Amino acid sequence: MKSLFTLIALLLSLQIAGTANAHGNDDHEHAAPAAPTMQVAPRASAQTEDFELVAVLQGRSLIIYLDRFADNSLVADAQIEVESGSVLKAIAKQTAPGVYVIELSKGVMEKVGKYPLSISVQAGELGDVMTASLEIPDLSEEAHDHPEEGKPWWWIALGGLVIIILIVSGTILLKRRQRRSAWGA
Repeated sequence: MKSLFTLIALLLSLQIAGTANAHGNDDHEHAAPAAPTMQVAPRASAQTEDFELVAVLQGRSLIIYLDRFADNSLVADAQIEVESGSVLKAIAKQTAPGVYVIELSKGVMEKVGKYPLSISVQAGELGDVMTASLEIPDLSEEAHDHPEEGKPWWWIALGGLVIIILIVSGTILLKRRQRRSAWGA
């Protein structure tokens, strides 16, 4: 009987040692975990004494949000012209007060890279030229997560199951021996 309990104790100690080293030979000096990321549409912003704007690339539309710098009130009925080198020269159409859209041709601003923008705004008596840079990031690189290797959860579960089986069978053997010794006495 002592040998059964010795075996159980040995298996328990191996199980505990395996759990403690479940992460492998790791020094635990990792960089801080990466924050969850969300894909944000490429955008550019610019401001002057009179205006501030944000240009957002959504699909094949460049959406421009324009407001007054002093009080953030929307600027309606402005004329906005956007140029980006030889890639783009277009006039934005107002879709709502303070919201303007340029529908881009196929192939325009679809490639990864930085696109310098020159944006001229005329709103009533006020006019300004702003510059911004719209960057389209390379999304083909996937974030590198720490691999899950070295975490053999199934070994831990299997070891626990073996220990339970050994304890139950040891209890059954003990009860049988007690019955035999009770009948034999």
